[in-house]
Amino acid sequence: MPEAFRAARDALAFLEAHRLAPVAENYTFALAVVADPGSDLARAVAAETDGGLRLTTHALETLSERHLAIKRDTTAERDSAVTARANQLGALTTDAQTLTRSLSHDVSAMASEAENWPDATLLVTRLADAERELAELRRDVARLQSDLGSLGTARHDPMRDAATGALTSEGARPIFAQLAEQARSYVLMIFSVADLAGVNQRFGHAVGDNVLSAFVANLRRVFPDEEIIRWTGNEFVVVVTDVALTAARDLADEAIAAFETRRLRLRGSGAWIGPVRALAGLVVGQGDDQDAALSQARADLYRATVEGFAPVDG
Repeated sequence: MPEAFRAARDALAFLEAHRLAPVAENYTFALAVVADPGSDLARAVAAETDGGLRLTTHALETLSERHLAIKRDTTAERDSAVTARANQLGALTTDAQTLTRSLSHDVSAMASEAENWPDATLLVTRLADAERELAELRRDVARLQSDLGSLGTARHDPMRDAATGALTSEGARPIFAQLAEQARSYVLMIFSVADLAGVNQRFGHAVGDNVLSAFVANLRRVFPDEEIIRWTGNEFVVVVTDVALTAARDLADEAIAAFETRRLRLRGSGAWIGPVRALAGLVVGQGDDQDAALSQARADLYRATVEGFAPVDG
């Protein structure tokens, strides 16, 4: 039984690691992956996430249809079934704990009447250990039930991009509003993943989403204290304060260089998809002139493109 709880915890950890909503369909998928690491599904997930990529919602749905035959219209039934299973586990541990306590009491009484029974003390000790383990399992069930209780209510955050977890342009409004209110200067960086349309055309949108996720992961490593904003399809914005333009340019170069060293591969075949490059444009902004700053940064980005993929121009 402990293995079942470990699998449940691993499944929830899987969803968190890939930033997937903890809805019943995703939980069922994650549980199938962690419960059988050698399965075709687990191998497909490993190929999909090779190179440190996160599993996208689109990829999860594709793999579910291929390996689990999950139908979207059965989500409510799965919610009820999973929750009912957790309730059954809770009842089972309650009954087992009661039975163990009763048996322990009976054995203790028998031991007091049978001085020549040499294994009685050992048996009582083992039963006590079993009772403590069952109590721990009961707590695990309670935690699992609490986690499962949120499956039916969890929803995607509309302020974040589902594919990458980055803020949307709408979600970034408070950031720019605060800059305008404080009249602070800042460096606005706009990054572009080159040839995303070509990647989507050659390999499909799931691969394109993985490429974007890999790029956002690089940005997060270089800018751990800043929000990454998905501005358009292949454009991402980062705003930094209290950083000089030259220092910001160095950070942008670092993010781009790290991305270009990634060897992103196709699932299944493991074939390298080829080099995917990124560009950046930088500009210093002030107060509420975000639109002007964005236009200037985009102009710098365009200039970097026509100058032959120079890493950064600002």
